[in-house]
Amino acid sequence: MATTVHLPRELLERVDKRAMSMKLSRNQFVRRALDRLLAHETEWSDQFLRALQEAADDEDGRRGIDDIMHAVARRSRKGPPKL
Repeated sequence: MATTVHLPRELLERVDKRAMSMKLSRNQFVRRALDRLLAHETEWSDQFLRALQEAADDEDGRRGIDDIMHAVARRSRKGPPKL
């Protein structure tokens, strides 16, 4: 399906340069980049993930995270979400 996306000139130039170095068309490069981003992105905000990491850095925080994960697992048939 065709679509139109507006990119700043500087970004488009970087995309074209990288695509050319990889011997890909601009379209192939953008599709790969989007596929990779969607495969590796989570729905969790960066702020939330940073807070979890900070909590995991000490014993009380790790216990709190464990408590939350157990509570979520009890309330959902799917189990806790992947972090």
